[in-house]
Amino acid sequence: MNKEIKIFLADDHPIFREGLIKIIQKEKSFRICGSAANGNEAMSFIRTKKPDVAILDISMPGLNGIDIAKLIKEEELNTFPIILTMYNDEEYLDSALENGVTGYLLKDSTLTEIIECIKAVINGGYYISKELQAYLINGKKQSVCKSDLVKMIDNLTPTERQILKLLSQNKTSSQIACELFVSYRTIQNHRMNISHKLGITGHNSLLMFAIENKPML
Repeated sequence: MNKEIKIFLADDHPIFREGLIKIIQKEKSFRICGSAANGNEAMSFIRTKKPDVAILDISMPGLNGIDIAKLIKEEELNTFPIILTMYNDEEYLDSALENGVTGYLLKDSTLTEIIECIKAVINGGYYISKELQAYLINGKKQSVCKSDLVKMIDNLTPTERQILKLLSQNKTSSQIACELFVSYRTIQNHRMNISHKLGITGHNSLLMFAIENKPML
């Protein structure tokens, strides 16, 4: 990675924030361009300075990390939001992903995980803390062998597979409908059919499946 990556950090715990800054700056291609202790200050910085990555705590005075991620998405700012939190909670993960978060880490993550997460989101991918990866597909631990997974995906129609691929790019049903020149309801019906064929249930589970299996789509 040759390009210098500008990273902004927002957390209301000064000791943790300063410690994380020291850790991240050890990576040669990373540069901390700023930090904040509250959400409102963080959002103002992101709008004006446009960092490549914003690492955000969920719980802060003012705007929280997910609020900021939502604004980044709505305002189409070219910053990748990463949530770094103490909450090992599936509802928070769901909300974060719905609002454009591409990286979700727990505060007890290793240095290696933090570096891997930053690199993954910068390259257009997703990175979810290992403790929550079991929830990605169906909200519970389960495993599907690769051959069975290939069969399930091959059972989809070309349109269904295209929709699944667009979902893996974090596009909403409305965005997919516009891209494919069909109605929002049509996309929702397709999503229901895809979920049925894949045996997937649960809030956001189809999105999680698409993200987890993006290379196969």
